Amino acid sequence: MTRRGLTDAVTALAAQTFPPSRRTDGRVVRDCARDAIDASGMRAMARETVSVAFAGLRVRYGVSVRDVQQAPWRRALGVLTLPLAAALLCVWTFGFVPRYDHWPLGEGWALLLGGSLVALVGAAFQARWPIVLGAAAVSVAAGAPYVGRGTEADVPGTPTFFYASGVDLGATSLLVVLLLIAAALSLPPKTRNSPLPAAGRLLLGLMPTVFALIHLLPRPAPEPTRIMTYMEPGQEPILSWGPPYPYPWIPESEPLVTALGLALLVAVAYAWGAARSSPEAALATALVLVTVAWPLAWSMHGYAVWPHIVIPLGAALALILRAAHAAHRSSSATPASSSEPAASR
Repeated sequence: MTRRGLTDAVTALAAQTFPPSRRTDGRVVRDCARDAIDASGMRAMARETVSVAFAGLRVRYGVSVRDVQQAPWRRALGVLTLPLAAALLCVWTFGFVPRYDHWPLGEGWALLLGGSLVALVGAAFQARWPIVLGAAAVSVAAGAPYVGRGTEADVPGTPTFFYASGVDLGATSLLVVLLLIAAALSLPPKTRNSPLPAAGRLLLGLMPTVFALIHLLPRPAPEPTRIMTYMEPGQEPILSWGPPYPYPWIPESEPLVTALGLALLVAVAYAWGAARSSPEAALATALVLVTVAWPLAWSMHGYAVWPHIVIPLGAALALILRAAHAAHRSSSATPASSSEPAASR
């Protein structure tokens, strides 16, 4: 390869750091770097190449920040009301059903289930204040154990309403509820919805809970615990029977945690593919990923949360950037396309 060919190849590669919308600026900076290399010799190649690359990265960072700031965050939050309310009702149903025959329930579970149902109805009718009130009731009940109230279940060392298989769903729901409240407040203050579409959304939101009930009911009678006590070597073990397993919701929650993980994977795959046509869906999925990043990493890797939490956070950042750039391109193309008929007339 000749000296000129090497200079052109290296500077062209460095100019690829410029975003597609600023490739013209990248070519200008690239040409200036080539002129500087021709004037100063090959010893300037490293300096000029690094300068071009860093200039492109600075421009790309500025463009990304602008696009993220101008992304349709309000519409993205509005998309979340029905899915989050449906997920909360399904989760608390999974936590409630295994308990009903051998654990005192009380006001806490009434707030959790009732608040989730009220939030779901509000999301179906796109009414912000029922969603906020229902979500507030859920947050009060779900947070009560962490201030010494609500429940005495103490499996992992911390009281909670729903300690599931590998993750405390009671603690996880707190950030999800806050996200649901933010989504509710993003809705228009007054919307007129015909009853038929709202009823369809309500039925759609109840489907996860219906499947949960089909999985959980009818409940079999709890079986006593079989205990084998081993004495000295050579002696037969002693078989005894104890009370039923006191935490039946832990094994029952395994299919729930698996279903939630699969649903999140499907949502990420769909949002990535639909980001260009529906950027708000990708932004909404990214917000959910950020909200559940810590419990997701904990469920998969236990105490080794770091650096595994980078996976959901990285996926969320990639979705945000993809959706933000797509939203900016669509908003930039709209005025041009709408002006074409006017120009032709």
